[in-house]
Amino acid sequence: MTPSGPTGLGGAEMRMRLFPRVLAAGVLAASAVLLLGVSDTSGADDPAKEKAKAKAKKKKAEPPDTAAMFKKLDTNSDGKLDLDEFKNLFTVMPMPKGKKAKSMGPVDLEFVFKSLDANGDKTLSTEEFKGVVAAVAPPKK
Repeated sequence: MTPSGPTGLGGAEMRMRLFPRVLAAGVLAASAVLLLGVSDTSGADDPAKEKAKAKAKKKKAEPPDTAAMFKKLDTNSDGKLDLDEFKNLFTVMPMPKGKKAKSMGPVDLEFVFKSLDANGDKTLSTEEFKGVVAAVAPPKK
């Protein structure tokens, strides 16, 4: 005689009937944990985090506005930069940082100015000034 439970079924038969239900409940519980875990750790539910990430990404992608920098440096408003005006470059542009900047050493602004002055008139036009970002802070590879 086989042992019977409260339903009158034998142990093996009871296990066979309950196994699919237990398995389904376990799969559902595991799925819920995975879904909640992924949603919770991604930060997708937090609009402030998403907005901050988008703003940081946009800030990194935008090239510096050389026209605005030129206008700020052109203190006498003659439409050209002389060496004295150009030496204030790092008041409108951040100094290069990181390993690459350290390996380059200090920025020689007089040398950069002469390098950018294509026509040799000892002033920089807006067109000549456009190369200043590449000259002072070379792009990352």
